[in-house]
Amino acid sequence: MKGVIIIETTETEKDEKTRLRKLLNRIEAAEKWRDSGYKKKWERYYKRYRNLVDAIVDEDGKVVTDRSNISIPYPFVQVETVLPRLVESVFASRPYVTLTGTPKDAAEYRQFQHLEEKPWDVSADKHQKLLDHQHNVPMSLQDLFHGGLKTMCIYGTTVAYVGWRYDERKVIRKEMGQAYGVDEETGDKVPMIDEMGQPITELQPVEGTETVHDDPEVKFLDLGLFYVDRNAEDIDTARYCGHLCYMTKEEIQSLADQEVLKVEWDKVKKSDKKNTARDDKMALVGVPASESTTNEEDELFEVHYYYEDDEQAIIINRSYLARDGENPFYHRKKPYVSDTYTKLPGEFYGIGIIEMIEDQHDELNSERNQRMDYRSMSLRRQFTQRRGAEITPKNWTYKNHGRILVDEHDDIKQLEVPSIDGSTFNQEATIKQDMQDTTGAHDVVMGTSSAGETATTTMSKDNNSSMRFRLTVTGVEKNLLVPIARLMIQLNQQFIDDARLLDVSDDKGMQFVEVTPEDIQGEYRITAAGSSVEPMANKEAFKQRMTELFAIASKDPFYVQFPQYRKNLLKKVFEAYDIKDTDTLLPSDEEVMGAMEQQVIGQYVASLPPELQELIGMASGAPPQPQEGGTAPPQSGGGANTAMQAERGLQVIGGGGGL
Repeated sequence: MKGVIIIETTETEKDEKTRLRKLLNRIEAAEKWRDSGYKKKWERYYKRYRNLVDAIVDEDGKVVTDRSNISIPYPFVQVETVLPRLVESVFASRPYVTLTGTPKDAAEYRQFQHLEEKPWDVSADKHQKLLDHQHNVPMSLQDLFHGGLKTMCIYGTTVAYVGWRYDERKVIRKEMGQAYGVDEETGDKVPMIDEMGQPITELQPVEGTETVHDDPEVKFLDLGLFYVDRNAEDIDTARYCGHLCYMTKEEIQSLADQEVLKVEWDKVKKSDKKNTARDDKMALVGVPASESTTNEEDELFEVHYYYEDDEQAIIINRSYLARDGENPFYHRKKPYVSDTYTKLPGEFYGIGIIEMIEDQHDELNSERNQRMDYRSMSLRRQFTQRRGAEITPKNWTYKNHGRILVDEHDDIKQLEVPSIDGSTFNQEATIKQDMQDTTGAHDVVMGTSSAGETATTTMSKDNNSSMRFRLTVTGVEKNLLVPIARLMIQLNQQFIDDARLLDVSDDKGMQFVEVTPEDIQGEYRITAAGSSVEPMANKEAFKQRMTELFAIASKDPFYVQFPQYRKNLLKKVFEAYDIKDTDTLLPSDEEVMGAMEQQVIGQYVASLPPELQELIGMASGAPPQPQEGGTAPPQSGGGANTAMQAERGLQVIGGGGGL
């Protein structure tokens, strides 16, 4: 037909469309299940954390303004009490995880078991230093966990993505180069030379490209942007999962240049996308949604990452399949880890702190608002007026030094309102206690204790809450920290292809360690370093006991004779007070041994006859010491043959052989 262009669809394009439709069906089904079951809940929890309440409306939908409607920020208090304890417990010591090398098989073990430094131990040590460097230099893993664990406390679940990121940028640096001048006659640029005919050099700006990031990447995701198979209990049991992110055209093109994906822009549906998960959350606190941009370079595209254990797909704007192939990571796992604050059997999403205390928070708010309304009513004085009394607003005004003309004093009386019953305050304390019992964050965990409470009761509460936190900390280490470290190790083994020089700080100070790709190959057993969740009351008692122990032990003859053991005990006292840099406060082992040698020499010389002490003092250059009574020591000679003792004394102080 004239004027009509017929575009034939190839079999490959048909297959891509079929594949795209299949993937989108899965993604959209998972997103619909997530939003229908959890979106409203998560919005409620977010508002409670931000301490926001809905307006009170009457039956006609009008806002009620004559009633108190405040919210007590107790959910915020509970979250911010638990969160620091979790973070500090997980990251109490560096490195955050320790690696123990394991031989590949029995043959390798038999081959190297006789060596003092086994190859798997050397590999584990170097990879541990590399991992510690990556946790603290290219990223701040502790800060990332602070945000991720806050999500877990508020919503009950947190999810992290672990991938690899490579970024370059153009920089200008000064380097030594040929200096140039200007020819006065021609005006041309000419190289400058000195009197000896040698070229003159100077610092000159030089533009170049440097790598700013070539390491693993850890990102804790917004739960509204993560989707998972609805039948999954965790990441491992999920058939598929993935996340949505918003990227500019330049960012997508950068991934295409790195051959992460392919993109034909004429086939990508154009539309400026918005981060609806963030906009919906901001709308809850009165922040307007983001506006559409008029600049093409600022437009955002929806990019869906889809993963199965062996497959990966990337979809742009729900219409273009930018990648569909094998999982690019050698570990062949979905690159996500997740954890819950309180695990529900058989469910992916867990229970957070705010969900636990939601009803008690409503009760606490109602209790406080009722008291405020009652107090407001009692402050607004009301009066009763006898029928027939000629009292009107014109002849009656309630004011200081005012007068009201009445026929009888009973014509008008103040309506007495009883004061608030003290039991209502006890009810508020009971509600807060219920919330603390639910979360385990008692007053002692917050740094306070109830008035009149015995030390035994305080310690019992602290022990019980510490047991609950210990379980949560163990879950974070087992389900988040160790799996993230394992994925980072596997990514290092895959992507690092050249030697790296690391600046490592340890007990010996700053050191440089070279790590090659061959050094970090192997299998490791990963252990979270962390620390036990020590009850605060027990910790204070432990400090007291350690201080008393040192005061007693330091006077014991054994510790007086062996200062190195006294130093070790003092180091334990410092550590009980959370003092880390003990090496700057204590003498080194060499200094302790030198002091011990001097002590032994002094004790031995003091046991010799006076004439030998004088002789040894002369040999060592020490002035003679007066005896008791101020008399000079007697001169040597004229006594028993003490040559052998003198020779031994000189040998002790390094004075050579015989007399």
